[in-house]
Amino acid sequence: MLAGASDALRVMLEAASLPSCTLLVLTDAADSFISLLQVKEVGCSWSVWRVFGVVNTSLPHLLTSIKQVRRSSWSVTVVVASHDTTFLSSVAVEARRVRLLVWETQVVVVSSLPQPQVEALLQRHWTFSMMNTVLINLRQAQGGVRWEACSNQPYSSEGPKVSCRLLWSSITSFDNTSVSVFQEKYANFHGARIVVTAQILPPFWKIVSVDAGDRSPRYTGRDYLMMHSVATALNFTFHVRRCSSIDEVMEKLEDGTAQISGFRVMLIPQILARVDHTYFIERSTYTFSMAKPTAKPRWQNIYHPLSGQVWTTMIVALLLVPGFLYMIVYVSGDQVVRRNLDPCSMTLSVVSILLGQDAGMVFPNVVSARLLLALWLVLAFILGTAYRGTLTAFLTVPAYPSRPETIDELAGTGVRCKFTSNATQFVKYFQESKLQSYQSVGSRADVVETVLAGLQAITKTRVAFFHERYNMELYIAEYFTRPDGSTPIYVAKENVIPNYAAYMTPHDAPYKHSLDYWLLRIIESGLKNKFSDDMQRGTWQEIRQRKAQLEQQQQQQQLENSNIMDSEDSLQALGLTHMQGSFWMLLLGLLLASTSFLIEVLSSFEVVSPSAWRTVHVHSLEQYEVEASE
Repeated sequence: MLAGASDALRVMLEAASLPSCTLLVLTDAADSFISLLQVKEVGCSWSVWRVFGVVNTSLPHLLTSIKQVRRSSWSVTVVVASHDTTFLSSVAVEARRVRLLVWETQVVVVSSLPQPQVEALLQRHWTFSMMNTVLINLRQAQGGVRWEACSNQPYSSEGPKVSCRLLWSSITSFDNTSVSVFQEKYANFHGARIVVTAQILPPFWKIVSVDAGDRSPRYTGRDYLMMHSVATALNFTFHVRRCSSIDEVMEKLEDGTAQISGFRVMLIPQILARVDHTYFIERSTYTFSMAKPTAKPRWQNIYHPLSGQVWTTMIVALLLVPGFLYMIVYVSGDQVVRRNLDPCSMTLSVVSILLGQDAGMVFPNVVSARLLLALWLVLAFILGTAYRGTLTAFLTVPAYPSRPETIDELAGTGVRCKFTSNATQFVKYFQESKLQSYQSVGSRADVVETVLAGLQAITKTRVAFFHERYNMELYIAEYFTRPDGSTPIYVAKENVIPNYAAYMTPHDAPYKHSLDYWLLRIIESGLKNKFSDDMQRGTWQEIRQRKAQLEQQQQQQQLENSNIMDSEDSLQALGLTHMQGSFWMLLLGLLLASTSFLIEVLSSFEVVSPSAWRTVHVHSLEQYEVEASE
């Protein structure tokens, strides 16, 4: 049988179009090596030639070695030559187990089997039925031999079937080797029904309604519309199998109960170890949210309207102007004026002018003094106007404390981090990361059941909640946004996973190249952006409508207390947070005044001896008795 293997390989080589390739030959018969090496006579220009003699016990180790060659080669063609169906079945099973093949790897099975065994072999095993495999079968006929190329078509207008066509015949001198023996299996699914898994997570997937006939839900959403577009292009329909977690999605892809995951996920090593992914849909949008920090009492609010340089210059002016004014009045005044001059009163007058008060002092009729006072009045007017105008802004819009916006800043806060129960893979990603900030977040991870529970925890305690950005923003808009549009929760600006997001498929799925092609067409044509904008706009509109209906119901039931409180809270009144600086100044003034008062009181007492105290005491008693007798 294998004596004609070189003819079969010649057929395959002549039909190939790749200029460079690695050829790997597997056979269970040692005496077939010479026949297989005769392919060199074909004149093939491929760069690497390898021949493997193998028995079934060493097959797993050999296929693992072939896999390494496949990964390091531009293109690989695997030739399996045997007439033993047991050996061929073993190759098919082990090849799938070690993930030997991808769609770009061509597999040529050379054998001589009856037609029923050919069909059973091609349909029974994933390697032969779904991958890029062709079986070249030698058929002995009266007067010569016939070579037929058979391949399984998993999707055709007639359903799954094995199709065979004649390549070469020595009887009729028929030669059809100019046509490629490999056929595209996934350009058209011919209306087949494909199982697609998805997580119902708006705005990507959401249920619109339930069909009254078969009780099946109707879906919409960005990812649903993209999957529907791909299905239309590849001519297949899909049945949605809902999953509650990413782990469940991966389980269904691994056991073959689903072919595609229509919900895009963030590409992290913990997920890619179990499943494969399609072409990138967008950048990862996994991030965290926290409660907005509240403005703490700051006495500096009364200081911030003017810069430090202005305050310094103003203090210097307050020290110089009274001195110059005193000197001018002293030089230009007469003796009476000079005797009545008081430096303290002069300084208080200058300060009073700065504060917009009456000077309380009569100045001499001197041009130089009037000019200095006029300039000081202009300066006081400008500084006072600027300070009062800026002070209003600083009091009503105080400076809030900084808030974490990146994963590094969050790790520095030391707060606990909440994850949903279906995001265990992301918790592992943080815990197993080599970056210290990610490890810090993973070491403080807690699990909550729902997104709503995680956001509620934010409003009660100082924690961070990790979730998908767009879905989290919708929850915040619906459940944590006041009627005036304000919300106590913010979403970090930076996405915490520096990677892309894509749909998931089983490892080495042979139809992945078709999905990638049409996904790329959809993204480049702008349909993905249109679907995203439409679904986000529609989802926001639905949220506003639901909130409006809820408010109407509350008004009808006269249960508006909470809404009134929210409205009152939204009006920002000046409180101790804003006015603390002025009260600190008052307290400081009271302390200074009290200290000065005590010093003045103590300095007014004279130091007297004990005998003098007794004399004063006796004199007081005698005076009291005289007054009493009168």
